[in-house]
Amino acid sequence: MIAHLARWTCFLVVFAIGSAWAQEDEGFEDEFALLEEELKIDEIKSASKHRQSIFWSPSAISVFTREDLRSSGASTVSDFLRRVPGFDVYEMKPSFPVVGARALTDHSNNLILVLVDGREAIVEISGFCIWAALTIDMEEIERIEVIRGPGSTLYGANAFAGVVNITTMAERPEGGGDVYMDGGEQGRRRLFGRLRNHWSLGDGTLSFSVGIGTLAQTSVADPRQTIVEALIRTHGYLRYQMGNSLDVSLHGGYLKGGGPLYMIIGDYNADDVVNPYVMGQAEIGLTDSLRLRAQAYYIKFLGHFHFRSHFESYGTWLADVPDFFMDTNSADAQAQLEFEASENLHLIGGANIRYSFLESDKIVAEGLSELRGAGFLHAQWTPWDFIQLTGGMRYDINSQTEAALSPRAVVVYRPVENHSIRAGYGLAFRKPSFIENQLHIQGENYNPAFPEILDKLLTSIGNEELTNEKVHSVEAGWRGHFFDGDFKASVDLFYNIYQDRIFFKSEMALNQLGVPDIDGSTFKFVNEPLEVRAFGGEVELTWTPGPAWSFWTNLGLRWVSDENGTDIESEPRLRVNLGGRWNPGQGPLIDIAVHYVSTYQPSISLPKKPFDPLYQSDLGDSLLAIGRFGYRLPDTGRVKLEAGLTIRAPLGLPFREYTGWPMKPGGKSYSSVDWAGEKLTRLATFYLRGSF
Repeated sequence: MIAHLARWTCFLVVFAIGSAWAQEDEGFEDEFALLEEELKIDEIKSASKHRQSIFWSPSAISVFTREDLRSSGASTVSDFLRRVPGFDVYEMKPSFPVVGARALTDHSNNLILVLVDGREAIVEISGFCIWAALTIDMEEIERIEVIRGPGSTLYGANAFAGVVNITTMAERPEGGGDVYMDGGEQGRRRLFGRLRNHWSLGDGTLSFSVGIGTLAQTSVADPRQTIVEALIRTHGYLRYQMGNSLDVSLHGGYLKGGGPLYMIIGDYNADDVVNPYVMGQAEIGLTDSLRLRAQAYYIKFLGHFHFRSHFESYGTWLADVPDFFMDTNSADAQAQLEFEASENLHLIGGANIRYSFLESDKIVAEGLSELRGAGFLHAQWTPWDFIQLTGGMRYDINSQTEAALSPRAVVVYRPVENHSIRAGYGLAFRKPSFIENQLHIQGENYNPAFPEILDKLLTSIGNEELTNEKVHSVEAGWRGHFFDGDFKASVDLFYNIYQDRIFFKSEMALNQLGVPDIDGSTFKFVNEPLEVRAFGGEVELTWTPGPAWSFWTNLGLRWVSDENGTDIESEPRLRVNLGGRWNPGQGPLIDIAVHYVSTYQPSISLPKKPFDPLYQSDLGDSLLAIGRFGYRLPDTGRVKLEAGLTIRAPLGLPFREYTGWPMKPGGKSYSSVDWAGEKLTRLATFYLRGSF
């Protein structure tokens, strides 16, 4: 441990020296003020893929700045997203949080599309984001825009319940460096360092940022094992900007680590996970009214997976799932034209193509592949100063699944300044993932009692006949700013109809003697024939009485039922979040957030017994606090230092956010650990942050 700290102390010193060398501008302006000036919180880009006032947004949206993230006590992006109205965040393991919105969030973890600087940060085999495997560190994030509700018209597959758009590139980056380190309970240790700078080059500006770090944390359920570990995590970009006419950048990132992941048939421990990517982007002003945006990227996700249990049913051992490796590769290219046809008409059209292929030593039909293509058109028309009409259409095709059409129509009415009313309709979809659509397993350990189980696994799990999940969403909202913007309020309502939900059906058939009938059993993903309805809304209030003070609160309320009117008890009805911050720029810093969730009853398959009835837990009616208590030293030239304590703790007894179950040693279980949902206990860490 001492050697580990010594290596990282040397690393931080080198970064500090390199940062001092990188300075070239004598005049120093606070980077937070620059960020607020260049990317105002009342301007957004995600809702329509171009910059516009938040009052014209066709979607419910929440915006968070760099200072929001740095001041918060959240040590992960998923923990920070607990602040979003109506968002669900469940911790299955420190390495595997589940994030969703508005309804139907479960262990599948695949209803939210995550973008990092425009790149989809999802693993193609599963269709979801592995938050612990992101190549970026919290310290690199400049801004997060969160669309609440369907976004497939612009972003395609998996923009089902929302879009989390993360930006790491500052509009006007200052030269210097950043270092961050923390450590504390549950084996928590996080180290990060970054260099950044910019230079004048011709008529433009050349800027860069490069960071490297590591992260580790154990689980309360298994303190003997490092449950999440990013051995190395690095990310950087090189960018050239020339006014509004040219903006080109090259991005790259790499992660190597491991940790447990949830799979529908149990927890897997992922070792030697490698997640590199490279991306190029360009934005070119062809004329005063015509802009071209293009990007292309390649991403790989490679890992070795070890199943932490084996198959049982009604007390009978059936088979072991073998260890296996999986290598997923994706290449993506997209282009977009933005045309200001007139002062009142804004048009955006684009196309996207992606090729993905998967290789594995234990997956049937090695070399699985998928080709996707899409085209979209988006229009915003302002016939009068107080009305804007938004319409759009996207068509996605897929070599493995059905095509999808995603329309949207929204009207925004601004009766007076700083107020807007919105109403609209949208259709979104989620495509089946590789696991749901194509995955079949070659089992091991021949069972003489049930030899047919191996043949069953070769045709089970994946289902090539799956159709897309769909959601029809009718939304309405109001947003108002008062007292020169010091007090902000919004109300958003939604009514969603979910169709063709994909779920895992495990049903063991028994013969007349009560013996398992393997051939007659079902063990695969299927589409749910019943529709699900969700009605609810979110209310959000923020108050900034002074430069150092800010207070906020929001709530999400929902009613979820099937088409027969039967309530779905796995859905919490109420979520309430509130918090406040004192941040004078130097001296004491306090940021506290409290999160409440009402009762709910999620269901999950028991470990080792996927054929048995689902296990259900009574959860919720709980409070979780996340806070930061720090002290910022006065600036000494360009040096800023801050130190303090972050804490995430239940207000009351420890609790789970998702169903979990104790596993006993035996079979292929590593140890006596809790499977699935993690038990949340206090997590306190001391931190040190510096900027140079």
